[in-house]
Amino acid sequence: MKKYFKYLLLTIFTGAASGLLSSTFLHSLNFVTELRIKHPEFIYGLPLFGIIFAFIVKRIPHYVNQGVPYLLSEIDNEKAKVSAWMAPYIFITSIGTHLFGGSAGREGVGVIMGASVSHLPTKIFKDLNKENLRALLIYTGIAAGFASIFGTPYAAFIFAFELHHFKEIKRVDLLFFTAIACASAAFIAHLLGPVHSHFQVILPPSSTIAWYLIIASLCSGLGANIFYFGMKYYTKAISFLCKGLEIKLFVGSLLIIALVFMINGHDYIGIGTDIINDSFIHERSIQDFLIKALLTIMTLSIGFKGGEVTPLFFMGATLTNAVSSMFGLMSFSFSSALGMVGLFGAVTNTPLASSVMAMELFGPKVGCLTLISCYLAKFMMGKRSIYRH
Repeated sequence: MKKYFKYLLLTIFTGAASGLLSSTFLHSLNFVTELRIKHPEFIYGLPLFGIIFAFIVKRIPHYVNQGVPYLLSEIDNEKAKVSAWMAPYIFITSIGTHLFGGSAGREGVGVIMGASVSHLPTKIFKDLNKENLRALLIYTGIAAGFASIFGTPYAAFIFAFELHHFKEIKRVDLLFFTAIACASAAFIAHLLGPVHSHFQVILPPSSTIAWYLIIASLCSGLGANIFYFGMKYYTKAISFLCKGLEIKLFVGSLLIIALVFMINGHDYIGIGTDIINDSFIHERSIQDFLIKALLTIMTLSIGFKGGEVTPLFFMGATLTNAVSSMFGLMSFSFSSALGMVGLFGAVTNTPLASSVMAMELFGPKVGCLTLISCYLAKFMMGKRSIYRH
């Protein structure tokens, strides 16, 4: 009993610390986003930031620069290193990416910070290192980070287990502590703000719902494959053409700047929540999906930090909105809701967590319907995932 009480305190600490860090990050993200919008010339600093970023990466231990795939691969490896320095590193570099005009998200920051702070007590209390805590620390860290970043604790709970194909689902203790981490992280983040986005979704006539689901499934599956293979092949191409991290980040940044100014694409850099919100009210264009996908691929493939999920929300919402509108299906909120979680669920291979997120963001009726489109889109994606290399 004493051991489990200790684990409970460890879990509550993880949740509270994740909530505090995520809240601080979101406030900082809002600040730098408003600053960049007021001063578009900040994008000219992206190549210089890239060189500084490369300088930092080459002088830190390799595991500090790792992301979610590293955490998943190291759950069963008790000798793997998860550093407390991962939290400030991902925080600062992600804020820099958004300030200087990279197209990135925020979930990666929350998940990495959560996993990082969950390991902090093991650095202070050395006796914890003797216990088999790897799964507990990573699951609770991932779940707490996701819950506090998006304000969706139920989806975060499932997301943590679904990422690892529910391999630890039979561990009742792990289920309990992960749930506590989600609840405490979401509570602290809600308490400290900023307010998380929620959406009003109006269901279309029942006679048309099947058509919305078919279009959303196809768009989400196709969009997920476009993003996945775009990331894969752009990463290979630019790494082949630009030898050395500094050159890759510098040249990649110049290409991002060139594209933004060629198409006047300032609305497509950064976090992109304004267009996500607008897609629930107005008709959007397939161009929105294509530009956001390209800029996100160009940003993340060269190594800039931030995450993929919010850009995936953007891509899914705008693509399904645009295609549904082409067929005369004008319930923008419903089509955007289906696409937003459908594409995310497909490309991360987490359709169940995506559907539960839809229930939290859009309401239970819409969330139940997204189960169909999420799983059909995931079927089109197969076993591929941006979190699995």
